[in-house]
Amino acid sequence: MIKENNTSISICILRLSSIGDITHIIPIISTIRNVYPQSKISWVIGKTEYQLVKKIKDIEFVVVDKSKTFDSIVELRSLFKTNKFDVVLHMQKSLRSKLISKVISGRVNVTFNDIDTSQSHVIDHFFGFLEKINIEKKILDWQCKSILSDNEVFIKKNKLMQLQPFIAINPFTSIRSNNFREWNYDNFATISEYCKNQFSINTIILGKTNHDRAEKLRACFTPNSGTVDLINKTSLSEMLTVLSLGKLYIGPDSGTLHMARMVDIPIIGLYATSNPLRTGPYQKMEYVINKYEEAVEKYLDIRDKSIKWGERVRNADAMNLITINDVKDKIKKIVKE
Repeated sequence: MIKENNTSISICILRLSSIGDITHIIPIISTIRNVYPQSKISWVIGKTEYQLVKKIKDIEFVVVDKSKTFDSIVELRSLFKTNKFDVVLHMQKSLRSKLISKVISGRVNVTFNDIDTSQSHVIDHFFGFLEKINIEKKILDWQCKSILSDNEVFIKKNKLMQLQPFIAINPFTSIRSNNFREWNYDNFATISEYCKNQFSINTIILGKTNHDRAEKLRACFTPNSGTVDLINKTSLSEMLTVLSLGKLYIGPDSGTLHMARMVDIPIIGLYATSNPLRTGPYQKMEYVINKYEEAVEKYLDIRDKSIKWGERVRNADAMNLITINDVKDKIKKIVKE
């Protein structure tokens, strides 16, 4: 355990991915910095995910190219061979991270085996790591001021101020098989038209995906002055800038949704195949559309209380439980507030 009067400890965080979980780590770092102001924090992180957080100050980033795991391990072994941390927080469960963890040494090592991950949000799982080193606080600071710095050129180039008010959407999630978190693309086009016609609110489309899925989505939208296509056209920092200027965000369970939580805008999260109590926008659930229990009963044929925490519904029809009117109702509540 860490003595409470020790303010200059060295802490290494091992969390490579994904974008959503990377956003969850930022408040962990803010909390550590609040309790141990002089601490030295190192973060072993994936190359892609690093692009979101690289502007955060006073962190030693150790960037791993996940496409070259073996080479990365060799480099990390050389980097850490004489460096023993006071604390190592092993905050990822994967074969790659397990291999990497073998070359990082800490006087205190905390793993998921030490943490209660039942019946709580993923961020609370990460805060559980801090409890193991005598940190009980939760500082919900996503350090957006640092991340959003120097994006004035991007704002002017894309005329974001002139487009306000606008909603931001990202219809895309992971391209992995049996993912089934995406809502029908046509539905997003309908919602975009609704926002424009009813409330004079424009739409900015965000996301990173492959060519085929991008073209499939674009085919659903009728070209008009109220829709701006930024698919595959933003860095993660620029995406966060768009979100910070938006009136609200609409999308399924994805990293972009958790980025929207960072900038504290209203989030209409679309959840049926995953449990928003575990992976929804942290402490901002008022506009989430939650059809998870209904999907569990319909497609898994078991009651919610009998399934393990975080169970996924692997059915292509489950997201159809969310209707266009469900989303319209949430939009009306946000606009009227």
